[in-house]
Amino acid sequence: MKNKLSPFTLFQPAKLKVLLSLGFKGYLAEKGWFDAYRTKSAISEDGDPIAWVTYSFIDFIKERINKQHSVFEFGSGNSTLFYAKLSKEVYSVEHDKSWFEKNAELEAANVNMIHCDLAENGDYCRSAKDTGKKFELIVVDGRDRLNCCEQAISSLTEDGVVVLDDSERNKYAAAFEFFKRHGFKHLPFTGMAPGVIVSKCTSIFYKPNNCLDI
Repeated sequence: MKNKLSPFTLFQPAKLKVLLSLGFKGYLAEKGWFDAYRTKSAISEDGDPIAWVTYSFIDFIKERINKQHSVFEFGSGNSTLFYAKLSKEVYSVEHDKSWFEKNAELEAANVNMIHCDLAENGDYCRSAKDTGKKFELIVVDGRDRLNCCEQAISSLTEDGVVVLDDSERNKYAAAFEFFKRHGFKHLPFTGMAPGVIVSKCTSIFYKPNNCLDI
């Protein structure tokens, strides 16, 4: 008969010491994960706003976006300020009226907030197209994500890319097939995200000669 580990066995003094040390040193401490968890907000190790995506994606994208790039995002928040700091301009659509009003007060001259009521396959998923602009980066991190992905490609520049957060979820599997049919390749970024205790994935869908030099 095999011995089963009890909860008390798992928390041996040596193991408990390691767990406690994670708040002071190591990857999670370096990334500011504990402050993000405590405040329930997406912030960096310096307390600056960041996107609520995987740390591996943040490390990648902050070195690739520049002031020549226009960004559209489905879903607003700290990510809006994060992308605004790195890019030329950000258009962000939000369906929640109270959240929209809060984010409309963001102190960033290059942020354009859009309020749009949510209806499946309605105006919300077409809000990037309604701007009449083309974007190098479209971030899908709001509602109605499958329809947002499908509508996004008509608003991309020739070298534009689409980012889908939480792409590990089975309900977004159709997005992978959609992008593949339209000639996009897939680059996943898996791992931890600010204040989140489970593994996540943030995906980039891109074509050759893209704006991120992938």
